[in-house]
Amino acid sequence: MPKIIDAALWACRRLNDFASTVRILEAVKDKAGPHKEIYPYVIQKLRPTLNELGISTPEELGLEKV
Repeated sequence: MPKIIDAALWACRRLNDFASTVRILEAVKDKAGPHKEIYPYVIQKLRPTLNELGISTPEELGLEKV
């Protein structure tokens, strides 16, 4: 799964579309549903790509849903 998300983040970078990167990460978190361990695992696996592309997670941007 992280490989597909990784490719989507790179595609967003090629299109220079930061908003879509945040939406993708939000969608991953929403799709994880009640399984709270999935989203941190995905972020951990994507961390090198996020750092390389300069992408912040929704939590780092303060966009957490209440």
